Amino acid sequence: MHSLIRSLAGFVLGSVLLVPILGQLSVPEEVDAADTNWAGIPQIEIPFFSLGGRATYFDPKEGEDRWFGGAQVRVHPSHYFAVEGSADYRREEFAGGTKTHTFPVQGSLLIYPIGTTRLAPFILGGGGWYFTSIDGPGGFSDTQHRFGGHVGGGLQLFITDHISIDSTYRHIWLERVESKNVSLDDKKFNDNGHMITVGVNVHF
Repeated sequence: MHSLIRSLAGFVLGSVLLVPILGQLSVPEEVDAADTNWAGIPQIEIPFFSLGGRATYFDPKEGEDRWFGGAQVRVHPSHYFAVEGSADYRREEFAGGTKTHTFPVQGSLLIYPIGTTRLAPFILGGGGWYFTSIDGPGGFSDTQHRFGGHVGGGLQLFITDHISIDSTYRHIWLERVESKNVSLDDKKFNDNGHMITVGVNVHF
């Protein structure tokens, strides 16, 4: 419970930090006031592609919570949805001496209920492939290809039509890490958890 509270607090903090910036910005000249969403709020006219770097926090159920890094690319065919591909790195240590190096490669669908407004909330869902190398007690070593799904949401602030920052939260369900315990018996570790990202994107 405490780890979940820390995860949600990190996401809320990252999101709140976007709000003061919002008040310092003027509407880009490229925004057509006639181009509004269903609620009459102007939409930001962003290019089709974006590429960004991100800081990634992961809090697994049985491992240690830590910050790492990654990258994300998005395609925006509409004001109301986008498709994201991402790659990250994380390292974990489990009880009994098992250590893992994981490279998550995720695909996500992002839905913007009010479109790409200046400060745009979105919901997301998708799946991922998790390439994992494992070192355990007694010289145990293995490589596993794990798969899992995720759901969550986020906020994206379009500073201009070419620069944005975002913060996301995901809950992730993963296949378990297979290793050994200190008695060299087979042991599976629960790697489900909470993931928070804070990213900067360039749109082109």
